Amino acid sequence: MSSVTQKKYRFYFKLSSFYKFLALIFSLIYGTFIIFLLNLQYQLGSGDIGSYLYFFSQFSVENDAPELSIQQDGAFRLSVFFMRGLLDVEALTILTAIAFINSVIVSYIFLKNIRSEKYLVLLLPLLAMIFTTPIVQALFSSNIRSGIAFTLLMISIVYLRGISQLVIFALSSIVHFSMIPFVGLYILFHIKDRFCYDGIRLNNTFTFIVLFFASVFFAVVGGIFNSGTAVSSSFAYNFLVFYVATLMIFTGRRLIKNIFGFLSAGMIFIYFTGILIDVSYARYIGNALLLYFLFLIQQGEERKIEIFTLGYIPFYVLTVSFMFSNLAT
Repeated sequence: MSSVTQKKYRFYFKLSSFYKFLALIFSLIYGTFIIFLLNLQYQLGSGDIGSYLYFFSQFSVENDAPELSIQQDGAFRLSVFFMRGLLDVEALTILTAIAFINSVIVSYIFLKNIRSEKYLVLLLPLLAMIFTTPIVQALFSSNIRSGIAFTLLMISIVYLRGISQLVIFALSSIVHFSMIPFVGLYILFHIKDRFCYDGIRLNNTFTFIVLFFASVFFAVVGGIFNSGTAVSSSFAYNFLVFYVATLMIFTGRRLIKNIFGFLSAGMIFIYFTGILIDVSYARYIGNALLLYFLFLIQQGEERKIEIFTLGYIPFYVLTVSFMFSNLAT
């Protein structure tokens, strides 16, 4: 290896390490922001964090945990009881640590996937808006159990393959049943790719149709097994979601050719199917936004990123305004 090649390699290695260090710093800052929001919700008694802490406050550290089923959030609550007894700390401390770890891991995965310094500058405004959008930050600061499941899912999709990936998929689905559609659509995406390997190419229209019907199936089955609650969102909010969903689909021509774009489109279809059958899948909007943003990081064209960023501003401003108005009341 020539000295010039060695110098180039060392420079690239140092630059790559520097980017990873910056990504870690920004992730830690975001984790600190999530802790602030979690404590704010705790003080105001809002969100899932309030109901969780009220439940745990009914039982002292010395007392045994109540009898709970391991299904749904029973396993999560029992885990918190176990850690509280083992570490001799308050439930709030445990939930805060979990929220911090989830937010740091997910934000680091996103930042580390940004292709270049140019794309980092281009994506920074959208990155700031996406991660501070109320429905997204609530995934980490309020919906703790869902945040754990989504973090496991992201780790398994990005870093794992084979048996280890399937094991983490299963664990993610056990932690929160809402991850099952993600796993199903992930498998569907790779089945679609298998047709390409066999010499049969599915065009975008047919792929969208298959994705739509698969999403409807998951939404209906989820409604039958009561994985969602009755729809409570207003017409105005549903219109905003429809607006941003339209923006996602029409600004991402390669959407369904990328696993994260494919999953984000599926979550949008599930959400609107839920409205028709009166089952709320509002939690999926935050997941869909994060997944779509990762699609933009990996395959987004400059022009498409700029269009989506400008189009996302009204959605961001209005949802943040709704959040502050709700906090004020």
